[in-house]
Amino acid sequence: MTADLGMDEASVHGQAHAVLDFWFGLAPERHFAKDEALDREIAERFGVLRDQVLATGALGWRDDPDKLLAAILLLDQFSPNLHRGSAQAFAADPLALELCLSAIDAGWEYRYPPERLAFVYMPLMHAESRAMQDLSVAKFAELGREDNLSFARDHRDVIRLHGRYPSRNEALGRASTEAERVYLSRPDAGW
Repeated sequence: MTADLGMDEASVHGQAHAVLDFWFGLAPERHFAKDEALDREIAERFGVLRDQVLATGALGWRDDPDKLLAAILLLDQFSPNLHRGSAQAFAADPLALELCLSAIDAGWEYRYPPERLAFVYMPLMHAESRAMQDLSVAKFAELGREDNLSFARDHRDVIRLHGRYPSRNEALGRASTEAERVYLSRPDAGW
């Protein structure tokens, strides 16, 4: 079926390395910046590919650590750039989380250098689940990168307090509770 979508093994391998080279070629501070130029570049270079990976459930992207990481990046990191401020920004989260957990289950997490492993774990941090947040904090603690661990704890604390990310409410058409409105009024609220 991968070939039916125009993505044979060699094509997937090449596309995966293009994603990895692009993302890890960026200055680290650009990874989380709200940057319209970066959003456009990701859309032009990887928008169709992200949509294909999501539509196929990452078919052809699960059998190799590099391809799996590239699929996670497409789904977890590029989706917000492609669909900033809309529900589509979060539509790929369940599949990204599934891929993250499969990397952990396969024991592949130890095959990545720390700066890449942090992105394998990001879907845990983005999940609106207390169990996944606890796992996120544990994994980022093991990783030993203090910045990532601090953000993991912050994300976990929001989920513990609200059970979801209030900063997603508007995009997802959810009504905010009074406690969420108070949280959202803080200058440091959301990501």
